[in-house]
Amino acid sequence: MVSLVNIDEAMSTYVKHQTYPLAIKMLASEDEIPQDAKRPLKDYGASFTLCQALALGRKEGLTIVLDKESQSCPIALAGLGFVRPEEYLSGKYALAPTNQSTEARVKTAEAMPRFEFGRFKHILISPIQTANFDPDVIIFYGNGAQVMRMIQAAVFASGESLASKSTGAAGCLLPIVVPILGGECNYTVPGNGERRLGLIADGELAFSMPKDRFEEVVSGLKLSHEGRQTYPISPGYLKLEYTLPPSYAQLRKALIESSK
Repeated sequence: MVSLVNIDEAMSTYVKHQTYPLAIKMLASEDEIPQDAKRPLKDYGASFTLCQALALGRKEGLTIVLDKESQSCPIALAGLGFVRPEEYLSGKYALAPTNQSTEARVKTAEAMPRFEFGRFKHILISPIQTANFDPDVIIFYGNGAQVMRMIQAAVFASGESLASKSTGAAGCLLPIVVPILGGECNYTVPGNGERRLGLIADGELAFSMPKDRFEEVVSGLKLSHEGRQTYPISPGYLKLEYTLPPSYAQLRKALIESSK
């Protein structure tokens, strides 16, 4: 298994992250919580949303643990499986957008991936540079070009595309729940909560990978970089004709000739 140090080195070299990539672990027992983890109610006298906890991890370098009492967002409570989801799934609560129909809210709630109730009791969040545990998921936040590079790394070995679904909401949950349930990498458009409370910039996206994909993605970053997929992106040329590499010209010629 590739180490967190090696993962951080690869991300620093090939995508040049500007905030800390996050190590995430879902916990079923109080005994698994590291002693240095901050507990919102105990250490700050207030509960946090999941969006806020992720922001404090990636921007301030804090290690934070949330449970049912210290996590204040009801949607995240349902998605993490800390509470029974039926009230959320009913669609009877006017969540943003507040003018959406009950039927549409039900469909949105049902589409949100979630852990079964009671499977986990806590979520542990830490920058990968200081995490002293084996994470279930690593989340990277970056601009569109940086997340593109992470996608390129994830598909390098197999060539299979990544699929992403979004309703523009629950963006903090998707990078956590989807990779754990499905075992595949995921890219996500953050929602309102992450932008208002988690300070996600307009152009930022999220990419996440489950532990079984760490080594594959790190290798893919290096190999795709060597294959001329790099960050920062080299500027193009605004002119009438741009000379593509020889392999592109050869493919174009073959496509045209085979289509006669």
